Amino acid sequence: MTERQLRIVHDGDAAPSAQAVGCARAPESNVALHALLERGLKAIVALTGARAGAVRLLEDGAPRMRLVAASNVSAEWLAEERMVASDCGACGLALQRDSVQLDPVPATCARRAAAFVGQAGTGPTLALPLHCRGRAIGVFNLFFAPGSPAGADLSRLLEPVNDMLDLVIDNALLEQERLEASLVAERQMLASEVHDSLAQGLAFMRMRMTLLHDALEQGEQSRALKYFDDVSLAMGEAHGRLRELITHFRAGVDQGLARALENIARGFEERTGVALRIDNRVADLRLPPEQEIQVYRIVQEALANVVKHAGARSARVVIERTGRKLHVSIEDDGRGGVAARERTTSAQGGHYGLDIMRERAQRIGGELRIHSVPAKGTRVRLTMPAPAPAGD
Repeated sequence: MTERQLRIVHDGDAAPSAQAVGCARAPESNVALHALLERGLKAIVALTGARAGAVRLLEDGAPRMRLVAASNVSAEWLAEERMVASDCGACGLALQRDSVQLDPVPATCARRAAAFVGQAGTGPTLALPLHCRGRAIGVFNLFFAPGSPAGADLSRLLEPVNDMLDLVIDNALLEQERLEASLVAERQMLASEVHDSLAQGLAFMRMRMTLLHDALEQGEQSRALKYFDDVSLAMGEAHGRLRELITHFRAGVDQGLARALENIARGFEERTGVALRIDNRVADLRLPPEQEIQVYRIVQEALANVVKHAGARSARVVIERTGRKLHVSIEDDGRGGVAARERTTSAQGGHYGLDIMRERAQRIGGELRIHSVPAKGTRVRLTMPAPAPAGD
């Protein structure tokens, strides 16, 4: 006997109890899957010489099945039979026993079968369970004319076809999950880009606005003008970043990573009070675009943390290569103790920036390490695979 044994159904057999069968994504609501099943159904009806066919899937959390595909059906039957109980006749037994069911004379659904085919008389009916990741989630029906030789031989013929339909369902749901995961990743990327491009600038402007307010209250015009210029410059930069963000999420690195980092350093001390030096020890620093933007954003976020949290006087960005690895370090001479602060803020739901940095590093196959010593500063080190230098 095969794994899915053929069972002969007789009127009066016990009906199965309703099953709460679920999959990762509800198949009964997957429109693309329904279209695939309908195409498969028409081909199988033609192959087997059946009078008609139907596919029903269990509704998630409900003891009923929804019709999702049909072949050679009447409009009246479609309107009346969109839903049936999950314990109905051969279909219910196919679900309960997870096996192919043959009903030679379907007295329990004669009315439906006759209306289905639009002709008088009913012949044998086959009900094959459909599966999603090993669990029965619906049935595949074939209706035959009276006197048709629908028996064990036909059942064995349909078993590989049934396996193929199970595979179609699994693949369709995997594709749906992949698309949803891609959408989630894009949303996370957008949140990261907005945080890196705008949140830092807005935080800087907010601090400067407080200082500007104090200077105005104290009548210190020169200080007020300086803070006003700082805010104006930061607003211009934020506007530029927003425009770049809207275009291709390639903000800041259109002219290469080395040039982008030099642009960060230009005027950094004047804006933040922290002296910044870029120490690039790689003669020909060229990376794929995705790596460049992620490295740029990691450096940008690390420097923002230096300004906001480290209390540092100076910082530097060191870029070096060892073999096929690229190392990017952001070092400061601030108060240190980042690891302890990170544990505290993580417990409170904070340090979103550090989480984003780690996610960016993982996205390009890299690893982020933070070494921090109280009163001696902090080093954030990104290690990632990099293309071989030209000429290797």
